[in-house]
Amino acid sequence: MVCLPILFFLLFCSGILPALADDERVKKEADSLQKEWEFEVEGQVRLRGDFAWNQDFTDFTFTPGRREGQFLERSRVQVSLESKTLNLEAVAQGQWYGRWGGRDERSDFDLYQGYVAWEKALGLPISLKAGRQELSYGSAFFLGQNDSYNGLSWDGLKVSVDPAEQFDIDILGAKMAKLNNEDPGIYLAGVYATYQIDKERSVEGYLFYNKGGFPLFHREFEFVDSGQRWFTLGARIAGKIKGFDYELEPQFQWGRVREVAGDGKDRVRAYGGHIELGYSFKFPWETRVFGAYARGSGDNKPFDGTYTEFHGTVFTDTYLTGDMNVIADLSGLTVNNIRASGIRVAVGGITVNPLTDLSLTLRGHRFHATRGPSGFSRDLGTELDLVLSYNLMKGISFLAGLDRFLTGRFFEQTSKSKKNIDYLYLQAQVEF
Repeated sequence: MVCLPILFFLLFCSGILPALADDERVKKEADSLQKEWEFEVEGQVRLRGDFAWNQDFTDFTFTPGRREGQFLERSRVQVSLESKTLNLEAVAQGQWYGRWGGRDERSDFDLYQGYVAWEKALGLPISLKAGRQELSYGSAFFLGQNDSYNGLSWDGLKVSVDPAEQFDIDILGAKMAKLNNEDPGIYLAGVYATYQIDKERSVEGYLFYNKGGFPLFHREFEFVDSGQRWFTLGARIAGKIKGFDYELEPQFQWGRVREVAGDGKDRVRAYGGHIELGYSFKFPWETRVFGAYARGSGDNKPFDGTYTEFHGTVFTDTYLTGDMNVIADLSGLTVNNIRASGIRVAVGGITVNPLTDLSLTLRGHRFHATRGPSGFSRDLGTELDLVLSYNLMKGISFLAGLDRFLTGRFFEQTSKSKKNIDYLYLQAQVEF
């Protein structure tokens, strides 16, 4: 009789213990899977108010006597799933962008980014990134995020090759995501190579092919031609030596665009670039002074068969042309259908940090056109920008700007107005 309870006990354990062992194995596998894949949610909320005098926010044109204000909201939520063992990451980032006030009100929901990235694929020095993604290189003179408003992203594939520790090459092909109704169909393909001399210095070179897109101007003529074909060859040298920092980036462009009149093609021969030099003092306020010069070639002969207006700063919002978008890029400026083609700008400024999290920057931009209609001045004016940036705490920051554009003789001739343009913006951003 004593053996009977023992027999029952052994039978009970024979059923329970394997089950417990299975549960323990499942739990370990679940823990291992959880460690294998990391799930993360991030977000950003940006609120901004813009106020302008003598400027229209719809296309930033000069409109004497007009006052305009707008409220902007941009929210982004990003979810990512990453395996560090497999070097795989999947990212999806949604965006809600709203704009109220003025004549161009909108409220849009978009997939801003959505991609899969595979680092060191198959153990090789090759990384792949496929899907909707941001593309940004160097100081974003040619290609950047255009972050001031709703951003810029691309649908395509980027292959990164690292043949040596200090040398990497990006090969990409993509189509610009349509985040605005008026966005043209732009296809971009190219190669960007970087040689990192040391931690502070690099030499870079790139070649891009662009099909379609750019709004082109031949004096008063403006059109968008999906058959445009552009090649942009560029180089960039940047670095720091003791207290100095420097950057040099020339570009040359060639290709074909449609003629102003007729169905033929004009050949493209354009150039541009920028140079910058700064020095940081060992003062308590970390003072930095800097100067820069940028130039884009222009065109005022629409019927000679050659188009020479530079379009190398279209996909970004470089600080070189100021905060106000009066001069949007180095291609030129149109006021009342009169085109000043090609921009050259001299920039000087100073940045101080009176507090650890407080930065103040004062910049001056002097603008001239390289080409223009006979009888019109090439003096475009001067822009003064005062920018304040403050980080209240981790994830909470504020940005404010007070700008004035002192219009030059060209504005007076084309608009019959000597008014200046004023611009004020206030921005708060929360990241989590």
